[in-house]
Amino acid sequence: MAQQKKITFGGVDILRFLAAVMVMVYHYGFWVWAFPDGVSARATGGIPAQPAIGAWVESGWVGVQIFFVISGFVIAFSAETSTPLRFFEARVKRLAPAVWICAPITAMVLLAVGLSWPTDAVIRLVRTGLFVPYGPWVDSVYWTLGIEIAFYAVVWTLLRLGRFHQMDMLAIAIGLASTLFWCLYYPLGWADLAEARTLDLLLVHHGVFFATGVMLWLMRFKAVTTARLAFCALFLGGGVLQIASSVDVHILKVGREMPFAPPILIFLAAIGLMAWSLRLDLSWSGWRRIGLMTYPLYLLHDVVGAAMLGVLVRAGLPHLFSMVMVGATMIAASWLVATEAEPRIRLLLDHTVFRYRLKAA
Repeated sequence: MAQQKKITFGGVDILRFLAAVMVMVYHYGFWVWAFPDGVSARATGGIPAQPAIGAWVESGWVGVQIFFVISGFVIAFSAETSTPLRFFEARVKRLAPAVWICAPITAMVLLAVGLSWPTDAVIRLVRTGLFVPYGPWVDSVYWTLGIEIAFYAVVWTLLRLGRFHQMDMLAIAIGLASTLFWCLYYPLGWADLAEARTLDLLLVHHGVFFATGVMLWLMRFKAVTTARLAFCALFLGGGVLQIASSVDVHILKVGREMPFAPPILIFLAAIGLMAWSLRLDLSWSGWRRIGLMTYPLYLLHDVVGAAMLGVLVRAGLPHLFSMVMVGATMIAASWLVATEAEPRIRLLLDHTVFRYRLKAA
């Protein structure tokens, strides 16, 4: 077990970063003009449509589904050698610092561009900082955190009950329930349930992705069995159905046709590359630092980056050039958050909330 802790997953960190960049480019190249009612579109102040760019990046939202698969793998890996208390502490120190840094910045941008007023901004900021699972938040990208925390809660419960050895059975149960939902989704006409927040938080919508990640963990560190391969393939099939439903939702929101094949192929290729990379020796510490940037990049890029993009485009700069400039700025900002700001918040937590650890040491 002690040896497992030293293992690093450079391929997973690279994939995590690329998935975040995919989501960012999707927002800047497509969503900010294709969905004018969205917060990122309104943050730009209005910019012309860019169909030439959009055609290449309109499937980048599938990076979120890739995130969920990675979470299933990483959380199962890290929880196996943990205790309930250490697992809880690690999750708080991973999630909270970036939110407490990035959410106030986003709230200030909302005020600056006239999308909020002081009372509303404070309410949104408090709800975001306290990880309230239902909106409003300072930015719509925070919708994924409640889902992640729901999965963490399931894993923590197993640890608390001393039954982590049943993680495989729990993942199969979550994956089967989620897959069954998506298999019935089209035949029973459940389109009105596609964005039901309660089903998000119960892992009905996205459980297939977490379950896929757990299957990858089992096959990497336990054994590759016919049953695990079959369940992994089944859950990938359920994931494909979820992605197809997401395309339908996007079509309704933007009022235009969107292709089904690209996001599905991107997702399957990414998971294939992830599985392949788990056998590679990508132990350079820089990959880990790149992976840690991903979370603040995801939280910062939408409203903050869209506001910057709007300023540059309205100033007459080409949209694609503006995207590159803003994307580079967001990546640099996320690097500073991950390497300079987050460690300070974690240190503060160590000396306050988790002070018992210092006393024990």
